[in-house]
Amino acid sequence: MLNKHGDEDESKKAKMHLKANDLLCVNGCGFYGTPQWENRCSKCWRAHQNELKKSQDFAKNKSLLSFDQFQERRKSTTESKSRGIKNLFKTSPIPESGTSSPTSTSPASTPTRRRDLSPDSLEARKHFTDFLVANLSTAMAQEIARSVKNAVTKICEMRMNPDEMSELVMSYYQYLGERIGGHSLFDSPDCKVKVEDVMDQVEKYISTCCYTTFFCASHEEEVADVSLQDRIRSLHWVTAGFLETKLVFKKQTVRDKIDEGISELIEINAKKSAFEKLDCLTRSCKAVFEALKESESSMSADEFLPTLIYILFRGNPPLIQSNVKFISRFAIPARLMSGEAAYFFTNLSCALEFARNMNHESLQMEKAEFEAYTTGHLAPPLSVINSACNQAMYVLEGTIETISTVVKKAGGLASNLTGVHGKADDDLEKMLIVIKETVDFYPTEEYLNMKESIFCEEQETADLLVSLSRQSSESGRGTLSTSADSQPSTPQPQLEPSLESPLAAVSQKETE
Repeated sequence: MLNKHGDEDESKKAKMHLKANDLLCVNGCGFYGTPQWENRCSKCWRAHQNELKKSQDFAKNKSLLSFDQFQERRKSTTESKSRGIKNLFKTSPIPESGTSSPTSTSPASTPTRRRDLSPDSLEARKHFTDFLVANLSTAMAQEIARSVKNAVTKICEMRMNPDEMSELVMSYYQYLGERIGGHSLFDSPDCKVKVEDVMDQVEKYISTCCYTTFFCASHEEEVADVSLQDRIRSLHWVTAGFLETKLVFKKQTVRDKIDEGISELIEINAKKSAFEKLDCLTRSCKAVFEALKESESSMSADEFLPTLIYILFRGNPPLIQSNVKFISRFAIPARLMSGEAAYFFTNLSCALEFARNMNHESLQMEKAEFEAYTTGHLAPPLSVINSACNQAMYVLEGTIETISTVVKKAGGLASNLTGVHGKADDDLEKMLIVIKETVDFYPTEEYLNMKESIFCEEQETADLLVSLSRQSSESGRGTLSTSADSQPSTPQPQLEPSLESPLAAVSQKETE
């Protein structure tokens, strides 16, 4: 924002001071935590939820049952749930050998209800099958494919709330990961893939095929997502200099990277698997880091998070909250606990939390002023970012820079063409000299015959010209003597051959 002196007013900018440790789980496990999990990592959050559920169930049933009866009922409920999960994903053991066991059934013979697959699901199935066939033994690939396809069928038939569905899918990930992790194939040095690679493909296949079941599973979540998008839209004025970022918007490369980050953030909603959504988020955040790098800014969390909030407000990606919940519920837990993608996901969660909780105190302004900006009754003040004059200057500077580059390249091209023409002329002259010298020193038989033929023709032509010249001279003298006998002596002009005629050349040759 510009104050009355035309300078940037730093007092009303949202300033954030965030350390790397602030993004870690509050339980001190060393993994990343997110605001939607109360700053816990996915593992600690599920453990916390289980303990909380046990406490709630205990309190709920304490007044209805005696302690002994409650213990017996809780045990039977737990065993029933465990059996349900095992029965749901029950498959035959994965054989150690490279061939199928005689008793194993093929997927085609398994009695399942046919369900039409979407084009995305068909493509995911083909990719998943190709991966298994290319990297695993035939028996193991068949067993994994059978187990996963059975899981997809059962999931699509179930009617559960999102959290229960997430718990079920996570249990299956753990169950399948432990089964294939104990296989001797992955201990072999010839094995091309790791257990984590197989589980990544399993996650992509399940989340793509069950996308309509997993995503926006409840009406309340859809309403909350639309509400958040409306709020971000009402806070668009915050991007007009109210966030403290170190971006240098005068540079075209910075603006291009910001646009790239916004595009990738919007692209998250177009992907069907948690794996692909995290990839889009990773590319978006890397573009943010590139923009900070071009601005010669530091790469700390204090600089990264405000910039991520800026592109979140600028892009206002559709259903971003539902996409974040989808990732947190159905992504492989290890991917959200550590690593590059986990760091970016945690920062995006913090950015969404900031958007939900942002108020006048965040920008150190009066509540009435904040509400006036939000409702549109008051236009955002001019800033270095949103000033139309500055934007026009950016476009003009970019155009001038482009024209200068084109003119410079055109000048260089013209100079290169002149040099090419000169070099071509020199090379042609040298080539002719070399050809003449080569022919003179190493004449071919054809060349000698041609030269002899030309010489003979020239000799015959010269002899013919000499003969014609003599005949002409004799004829001229005879005519003149006859005229002298019959006519008075009158001086007659002598016919002289022209200096340019062939006869003159022959006469001159005879004289010599």
